[in-house]
Amino acid sequence: MTSLSSKLNCARRCIVIDKWSMAKYLIDAKKNVDSILFIEENIDKVCNLNLRRKIEELRREFYINCCVVLDKSHPKNKKKICEDKLIEAIYYERDKNCAHRDDDYKSPEFNQLSDMIETMKQQIQQVLVVCKDSLPNNITLDFVSHDRELFRLIYGITAEKEEEIKCIKYPEYGKIPQSGNFITKKVFEETEDIRTIKDKNEYAVIIEDGINFYESLQNHQDACIKINVLYNLETWCSFNQESFSKIQKLKKAGGLNEFDMPVMPKGNA
Repeated sequence: MTSLSSKLNCARRCIVIDKWSMAKYLIDAKKNVDSILFIEENIDKVCNLNLRRKIEELRREFYINCCVVLDKSHPKNKKKICEDKLIEAIYYERDKNCAHRDDDYKSPEFNQLSDMIETMKQQIQQVLVVCKDSLPNNITLDFVSHDRELFRLIYGITAEKEEEIKCIKYPEYGKIPQSGNFITKKVFEETEDIRTIKDKNEYAVIIEDGINFYESLQNHQDACIKINVLYNLETWCSFNQESFSKIQKLKKAGGLNEFDMPVMPKGNA
């Protein structure tokens, strides 16, 4: 016979897993904004691409991801939460333009890309407010200017070159200790996989550093979500605002290159 304590622990695990599974969609939506931020800051380097299509794809993903969170948080209260104009606008985009485009759909007009970004930031921040009871209380929306694919395209990063960069940035990268006990585990790739996993102890989460600071933050937050879903934890990482500001200043001053590695003055090279 199952004890009350076991039932309560099981219920708590389900709540934690559900919250962090939902958080994945919120953070995926945040990364959609990150990508548009990257396009805005590097418009002169990507203007030869079909940016309209790329941005439309990112916006569609953004509104679908936001609505997954809203639908799961308020399955029977769509009309009520749509009294909020920001939430109403999110559903309008999802319902009228994402799955299919209705004949009466009217695309919002933005004078510049920064206006679109600011609107999307306000919308996702409101999703976090409206759905706070269904999301982890320690989750944060840390916007950074980064798109994994476009970054590698701009700087001509092949798989071989990326390995070289990582070996320079992270001296221990790829090195396997020569001694010690090793445990072989399967990689927990997607949070949805938790539904089919019978023994979570057979799995592990890879915490991967990125090619620059922004990508590292994205990777680490993704890893936190997987760890929490897999092991029923509530870990999270965010940047220290003071340190983040210093990094941004160094990058603008040319003290750090695009990979966030120090740039030595030419006289000292």
